[in-house]
Amino acid sequence: MAVYKYGFVYVMVNPAMPDLVEIGWSEHLPEDRAEELSKTAVPFPFQVAYRAKTLRHREVERQAHRLLAAARVAPNREFFRVSAEDAAGAIRLAQEQVTGIDSWASSPERHLVGRGDRVVLPLKSGQVFVLTAYPEFLSTEPHVLDIWQAHTDGDVLEIDGAEHPGHVAGLSDGDPGGDEDPVPFLDRSGAVQNGTLIGRERLVSGDRLIWLADTEDPAHCACVVFEADSACQIACRTWNPQSNPFGMPLLLNDLVRDPSPAMVEAAKEVLDLRRPRTWAPRNPDPKGDWAIAATLPQPPEYWLPQLLKRRPQR
Repeated sequence: MAVYKYGFVYVMVNPAMPDLVEIGWSEHLPEDRAEELSKTAVPFPFQVAYRAKTLRHREVERQAHRLLAAARVAPNREFFRVSAEDAAGAIRLAQEQVTGIDSWASSPERHLVGRGDRVVLPLKSGQVFVLTAYPEFLSTEPHVLDIWQAHTDGDVLEIDGAEHPGHVAGLSDGDPGGDEDPVPFLDRSGAVQNGTLIGRERLVSGDRLIWLADTEDPAHCACVVFEADSACQIACRTWNPQSNPFGMPLLLNDLVRDPSPAMVEAAKEVLDLRRPRTWAPRNPDPKGDWAIAATLPQPPEYWLPQLLKRRPQR
């Protein structure tokens, strides 16, 4: 059973209330919520001005409300006298405060991501991910497979648990489709781009992803460990693409900083943790019994079920 699920926190505007915005949450697409609100006693339909796909969407919404409390028109109403841009900024800050690295239990606790789980992590520039795995079933110690980096504040990294290894693909593994965005849009009409994809990778059962961030104390760092309990799809997105000095776009696995000594030590401690509870080979023999990655690509609705058209309410 899935533990982690996506929801949305949104900003809506209405021409009948030009000085106000509504900040709310929905388990469905914000357009579906806008359609519901537009059936109330308002002369014009609501329009979605901003959306954030997030974990713990109700808590993120409440935190955004607290951040904008001085601009709230009434305690029992979700309307605020701020611009849509300021409301969006409050949601981004609330998402980082509620679901950012400091909100997760630190290593040695391991956060399992399995079939059906949908995780999205808000990132800050300079944060680092270390991917580790046991290369063979009888390996005595894990190996570091890759190191990734967030390049701007507001980037997000998604970890989506798949039902079958054939559903996932990775650019670094040379998989078919590894350079394609699994969910390019956040609406059904294809009008709302889902950021810019700067990394698509995959995890196999037993892989660990170590999330590291500097702190004010250079001798310490934040360290959170995710463990793949099934094949998982990784997607990293940015809304502020960066380039290297040669004009090439910076991707997830472009490491342009040196991990701090505290990060190195924290990663070493994770390498010493007990073995994962599951294991699968990264690139098994196609003639063997293990399922092969990138053989059963899935539509965007598989990764973001909210894209499925809702059934009419009776």
